[in-house]
Amino acid sequence: MKSRKQFWIVICFITLAFILRVYKLPTDLLFHRDQGLVAMDIYHQWHDGDISLIGAPSDVDGIVHSAIYYWMLLPFYALSGGNVVVPAIFQIFLESISLLFLYLGVKKIFNEKTALLTIVIYAISYGMISYSKWFITVPFILPLTNILIYLLALQYKKPVNYIRIFITSLLVGQIIQTNAAVGVFIVPFLMYFYKQQIRTKSIAAVAAGITLPAVPLIVFQLRHDFVTLKAIYTFVFGNSGGVGFGVSVFWDNLVIFLREVNHSFLHPLYVISTALFIWGIYKIYSNKYKTLVYSYLLIPFLFLGLFQRGAISFFYIAALPVVISVVSYGILKLPTLLKYLTVVIIIIFNLNNLQYLYKPTNALIPIGDENLITLQDRKNIIDWMYQKAHGKEFSVWIYTLPYFQDYPWNYLFVTYAKDKYSYQPEQTSSFSPGDLKTSELFFNIYEPDPGNQSRLNAWFNEVNLNFGTVVDEYQSNDIYVQLREWNRMDL
Repeated sequence: MKSRKQFWIVICFITLAFILRVYKLPTDLLFHRDQGLVAMDIYHQWHDGDISLIGAPSDVDGIVHSAIYYWMLLPFYALSGGNVVVPAIFQIFLESISLLFLYLGVKKIFNEKTALLTIVIYAISYGMISYSKWFITVPFILPLTNILIYLLALQYKKPVNYIRIFITSLLVGQIIQTNAAVGVFIVPFLMYFYKQQIRTKSIAAVAAGITLPAVPLIVFQLRHDFVTLKAIYTFVFGNSGGVGFGVSVFWDNLVIFLREVNHSFLHPLYVISTALFIWGIYKIYSNKYKTLVYSYLLIPFLFLGLFQRGAISFFYIAALPVVISVVSYGILKLPTLLKYLTVVIIIIFNLNNLQYLYKPTNALIPIGDENLITLQDRKNIIDWMYQKAHGKEFSVWIYTLPYFQDYPWNYLFVTYAKDKYSYQPEQTSSFSPGDLKTSELFFNIYEPDPGNQSRLNAWFNEVNLNFGTVVDEYQSNDIYVQLREWNRMDL
């Protein structure tokens, strides 16, 4: 009876986790360059039938991932007619369901109470919800990680199970193809984890699992002269952040890691969250699964530190579910009064922080643009232009960050605008007035660029020179649109 009651409590918090993550998502989803790039790539596959072997690029020139992530989301883009909210909700749904695996894994590693507290904190965590609402490849690592933790707990110090070895390796392989900067550093841990089970078959199982998600990328390499492998080699052995040793890198990475620890359960109380994490690390020393936990957290951190480019916050996303479980275990080892007080404080701070996720604010995206631009903001701008056009043809210049990478706008023009208004702008980039054949109106869209105001000013000079003065304008958060006094017949 107790187990059944505990199960339904867990289901309730999993449901709460899902609700907190999808609340206001249709309007407040931040839709910037990266989201637009992924959406546009997937659009070409489901709409144009242009199936690709490669997926999202990394932030290192020439290094790309397999198309597996794209293929998994493709049906949801297609069925929704390109509405990015639908695949975003699906991704959150997968993460929420995976919390059951996290619960079972933490229960096996620690105990039932620790598993339950882990799910409670994970469900309401300001930092974890922020990641979940960040619709890009990185948060897809969370459901993979939650399942991985469960399988590692099952396999720890157990007889060789080749199927389980293959599945854990397959999950790591998929993490690599979701974001290589996270996944490749889990591989050394996996080698260490299976060091007592080295057999020809186990090595083959690990290799097959890691390689399978990369098959589309491998085929692409064979067709394109190993371009990605060359880019990886250049990065690893080059002078722009490749392999090397520096104490400062490890220190900087540690600061970033502890900041992620803080965001995961007690933002902004950095010192207290660090102390609780260290306390949890100390208390699990007597736990029989301590080697699993220590090696999972430490080995990827050490190998990441050997790359001189240093860490970015999300590089530690795969560690966060284990971090929360370690903190939960430590909290439950505190004196009774302090234990309950700590849990109450964590709940209060996280619930209070949720207001920053529902305004909206830039807390909706862990890293990225300074400008606040939601999916609804872009739709508002498009709606305003079409309402002003009254069915007339028009063209538009766009100043967007990063500079002139208009993927979000192009995607919404070919999906949202085309479906709602049945026509698209004649031109949206790289044109002069003489290139326009049917446009009767001209709009210019821009966002603030405090980091390079001179570039924005130069762009405005070109707009004023070619398309006249402003006759009307509109703003939605940090995105602006202007209607210009321009007549094609004057050309």
